[in-house]
Amino acid sequence: MLCLPTATAFACCLVAQDVLPAPTPAALPTLTHAEISERVHAAVARGAVLLPVGKSRAGRTIEALELSANKLPGKPTILVVANVDGDQAWTSSLALFEVEQLLDDPAARALLELATVIVIPCANPDAHEQRFAKPRTDRAATGTGIDNDRDGAQGEDPPSDVDSDGMLTALRVAADDGEWIADANDARALAKADAKKGERGRWKLWPEGRDLDHDEKVAEDALFDALVQRNFPYGYVDLAADAGVFPTDEPEVRALAEFVLLHPEIALTLTYGSYDNLVEKPKTTAADARDRLVPNAGVVESDAELLVELGKRYVEITGNKAKGRGGDAGTLQGWLYAHRGIWSLAVQPWDIPLDAKDERSDELKKKLGDLSDDAKRLQWIAANPDETWRFVAWHPVQHPELGACEVGGFAPFARTEPPAARSREIAQKELEFLCTLGAELARIEIEELSARALGGDLYEVKAAVVNAARLPFQSASALRTETLRPLRVRLGLADGATLVAGSARDLERNLRGAGGRKEYRWLVRTTKPADIGLSIDTDHAGCAERRAEVK
Repeated sequence: MLCLPTATAFACCLVAQDVLPAPTPAALPTLTHAEISERVHAAVARGAVLLPVGKSRAGRTIEALELSANKLPGKPTILVVANVDGDQAWTSSLALFEVEQLLDDPAARALLELATVIVIPCANPDAHEQRFAKPRTDRAATGTGIDNDRDGAQGEDPPSDVDSDGMLTALRVAADDGEWIADANDARALAKADAKKGERGRWKLWPEGRDLDHDEKVAEDALFDALVQRNFPYGYVDLAADAGVFPTDEPEVRALAEFVLLHPEIALTLTYGSYDNLVEKPKTTAADARDRLVPNAGVVESDAELLVELGKRYVEITGNKAKGRGGDAGTLQGWLYAHRGIWSLAVQPWDIPLDAKDERSDELKKKLGDLSDDAKRLQWIAANPDETWRFVAWHPVQHPELGACEVGGFAPFARTEPPAARSREIAQKELEFLCTLGAELARIEIEELSARALGGDLYEVKAAVVNAARLPFQSASALRTETLRPLRVRLGLADGATLVAGSARDLERNLRGAGGRKEYRWLVRTTKPADIGLSIDTDHAGCAERRAEVK
């Protein structure tokens, strides 16, 4: 595990007045796709292996970096994927930071003795580049567009910069049939009107934009609709605009899926994006719920229990409390787990914190109740003067079609890009968690192989194959889908030896974690018992060989 300086040690350094505190580490900036490519090739020059993944719909290259201390057969691999969502552009910088530390830091490199690490720094380059477009928008759709309002034209009413401030936020329009009201605790935040409580909506809420087709709908028909993170086969929603024409229609999705299929050594994936299953316990499905045609929604209970334990460690190391946004339908993470049976960890590395101190009086707390999440985010922004850019105050504009209305709300990337001063610290903690995962991956070993003489050149051969790591050889999902190859056990005999009883070859589908064990017994007639051998071959949990100990 990586060791960070303790608060006590840091305080002791400051006791001596002639010792200056260490400078604040340089921030990790959000990089363009071209800058990412430069860093990727710089890592290749220093020893990383470049693996092609594919190209985006616009022709941008998707690349992976492979890092390993040794390339042993069956060595387990961790796949790290950043910014498959498209609007999580900063996570590409986080992934490249991890690559560079794995190349430079001896403590981090210890992970590479246990596992190969493959990093895809930017899985969705077209959406990533929108981070640098003008006006700025965190819209992540880059795929096939449709005629959303069914008016015979497609893409004629996209979001646009009505107030010319260089960014796209939200537009609220006063309406008698509106759905939104001001948050009771903070009028800058909006809340859905609850008719059961007698609340009457005051505004309609739209993306910032025009009503160019004069259908009284604003910015409802963008040029692109399909999202990479809704186009994977798992949970695919037919006919949904953001899901694409059919599963894997988006070139990025097809490329990522084929890359995974070509690398059966992948034992676990860690994805940085907007979905989370470590901070918050994932939705589960019962162990006996089974449908071979369509995978069950949710994580099998036994697998979820292991994710919860890993999640506790993640929170302890990183301090991250961001629970993520949205479900896993159509996502890479969902497909990896439910269709391929691969352990899939997902985190949102940062979001505006919800734990700012509540400065309201006890009377107001009692009268108005708990703060909404948006009100908590606004409290955090108010408490951090350098972060005021994250919310654009509502301000009046004269809309060309709608007349008087207001523009404002959370700024693009306000909830995905951490404060510059904390960016490197966040990345360091994410790396520290990553480095703990190598020891958790299933690793099959031959614990015993013995040959005991029974007389007349007849020997009883015993073997024990074990998995001492926390994770089982296959997840419960993999056992259902039957997508991963079982471990292969082979008894080797010298020339002239005869197998009297038992099978020389065996396939074992699973060994549980934390001491899973399979014992074997054979009868062999031989004059060379010391030449009896056993070999184990796996795709993703190592390989092993051993000679018999003659007793």
